[in-house]
Amino acid sequence: MGKKTQVTTLSTNGTDILKANAILAVLVIHTLSSLKHSPFVNSSAFQLLGVSLDQLSRLSVPLFVALSGYGLSISYAKKKYNVFDFLLKRFLKVVPLYVVWSFFFLILFYLIPAWAPSTAQPIFTWQLILGRADYHLYFVPMIFQLYLGFPLIYKIFKKWPTLTLLGSIGVQLVWWYFYSYLGWTVTSWRYFEGDGEQYLWMTNWIAYFVLGMYLPKIWRWLDKSKLLVMIFCLILFASVAYSIFNAVTLIQSGLDPLYALKFTRYPLFVYSSAVIIVLSYFVARMKKFNEWLIKIGKHSYLIYLSHTFFLRIIFIFL
Repeated sequence: MGKKTQVTTLSTNGTDILKANAILAVLVIHTLSSLKHSPFVNSSAFQLLGVSLDQLSRLSVPLFVALSGYGLSISYAKKKYNVFDFLLKRFLKVVPLYVVWSFFFLILFYLIPAWAPSTAQPIFTWQLILGRADYHLYFVPMIFQLYLGFPLIYKIFKKWPTLTLLGSIGVQLVWWYFYSYLGWTVTSWRYFEGDGEQYLWMTNWIAYFVLGMYLPKIWRWLDKSKLLVMIFCLILFASVAYSIFNAVTLIQSGLDPLYALKFTRYPLFVYSSAVIIVLSYFVARMKKFNEWLIKIGKHSYLIYLSHTFFLRIIFIFL
């Protein structure tokens, strides 16, 4: 028998499959939140089902962020790069399409005011900087913050990978403690009233970004131990079960579902990290891939930018 090949990288198709999973999860979250009769409230007969689907789908943005960290670390692992050229490439890859769709939403909400956000909005330039043109667009300025930080983060990571991962986890969880659990805000600017800056800052996601860089090392550990694979699977199932129970309990105690379900809760950190590790490991080992999922993954960024418009159209007829 030949020596077992260790999993160290994702194929392009594997990456697209994971992106497809992430964007489909985004669609589930935003579809549930768009329903006229919310499935999350205490008066709903579908509360447990709605919360369960929402919490399971919270792998979405963490998975996107982890794939960004993984992809960048693989791309620049063995070559030198100019920081300016790197940032310019990232800028041209994500910003032009983002500006187009942000401008589209600006026009759309001008023509159909009923669809516009209920909170006060800054001028268009600040909407671009802060991802405020529509409720989901925080992702672009957030991920670009991580791009800005990548040269320094990766330089430290190459010297001390485990310490960098643990440090990023510490930063993220401490940040959540103050800005999610205690309700602090970075600024008192009126445009951040409500949940305006809930997910904007990279410090809400940095651990997932570094976890993406660390994935190949974890895959090698999993290749050597079926027991470790089982442990991570058990952590995944236990953490999502607890996340669901915790969210339902918070809602039934009177907390707004917007906050009871949010990404920045400790149970979801455990679930998101576990599902990133387990899902990426099994996808990295796959030989055959669903062609439709590959296509969805390849266009996941465009789908992400545009999907709230199409959801609004669909729910007009529902």
